[in-house]
Amino acid sequence: MLKVDGRDVPEGYRIVLQGELDVETAPQLKEVVGEVAANILEIDLSGVSFVDSTGLKSLLDISNQWEQRGGRVSVLNPQPEVAEVMQLVGLDRLLSMNNGMSNELDLRRKTR
Repeated sequence: MLKVDGRDVPEGYRIVLQGELDVETAPQLKEVVGEVAANILEIDLSGVSFVDSTGLKSLLDISNQWEQRGGRVSVLNPQPEVAEVMQLVGLDRLLSMNNGMSNELDLRRKTR
């Protein structure tokens, strides 16, 4: 199950997710995102406890869609386990990730 809340923020639009982002719930996220007109989209993963390959691909697809139209997507506050999976598959290099474990990952990459 995935709960999706959205709201306008000064930078654009923020979607806050709670639950699992997987093969069953990724279409729900894509549907909500399809209705967003803002150039800057923030996706807050602080409430996401699990993500599978379909969920990860949906984040990448959304980011690519926004870039094609001149916008930007930021992934915010992934839980450590989710951030680690994103790093293992290389999404931390393809997506803009902020806060949470991602700052730690960015710091480690820069010091190598």
